[in-house]
Amino acid sequence: MLNLRIIFLFFLCAILAASASAAELNSTTSFELPLTHKVTIKSPQGIAYELVISLPASYKNSPNKRYPILYYTDAQWDAPLLNSIYQDLAFDKAIPELVMVGITYAGVKPNYTVLRTKDLTPTKDENFVRDSGGGEAFLTFIKETIIHKVESEYRVDSTQRAIAGWSFGGLFALYAMYSEPDLFKRCIAVSPAVSWDDEYISQLDDKFFKANSKFSGRLFISHGANEAPAFVTSVSGFQDKVKNRKDSNLQLMNYRVENMAHAGAKASAYAQGLVWAWKDIQP
Repeated sequence: MLNLRIIFLFFLCAILAASASAAELNSTTSFELPLTHKVTIKSPQGIAYELVISLPASYKNSPNKRYPILYYTDAQWDAPLLNSIYQDLAFDKAIPELVMVGITYAGVKPNYTVLRTKDLTPTKDENFVRDSGGGEAFLTFIKETIIHKVESEYRVDSTQRAIAGWSFGGLFALYAMYSEPDLFKRCIAVSPAVSWDDEYISQLDDKFFKANSKFSGRLFISHGANEAPAFVTSVSGFQDKVKNRKDSNLQLMNYRVENMAHAGAKASAYAQGLVWAWKDIQP
């Protein structure tokens, strides 16, 4: 069993490193997006973060309106993607107008792979090649600093708040929902690394629903059909586990992106996830 775990961790390192390296080659923090600006903020640990804040088209001329809000990880890669998807969905009136806050790192050439691995993993795994286990501190920083700042300065409806992420970010999104259900009742987990640390997130899921059997949030979980077989098995197994729970009011959508692998599945998954997250208040 231990040998299988070590093999899987090696495999997970390989696919995450490959996808992160490819993304970093194409990433830039100099992109410009409509109705979007950036804010630098420091954590209590002294790490400089950058918030990519995107406002809806009606924001300026609707001073009495409050908007649902989406927080998402890995803005250094996914801010342009999510903004493009959002604009199309809003045009079709498939989703309500949103404020979107992407979280990334500030400074000169930050090492995204190292920083995000620490922040987005909920537990420390000594067998993993990079430092890990900073998820609790990162979630506290989001709750006590980022959300406080954003929601005191922008007109948002804090009862319509969502968290989203891909890969380690998807793992973190699940962790955030289970850890702070009153904070995040809407969650989009795209290709989440649910196998992390002996499937810690599955254990947290069990514990959560024992205490919160009537939880009525909305959850989207996806994976790409062409992701590595072991990864597909882990995510689809978790999807089935959540789906088959009988004592929950959770509104769940499981989604499989055909013909796509780990990074390529993001666009379709985020489009479906955004619609599902706010389907109950769709225009």
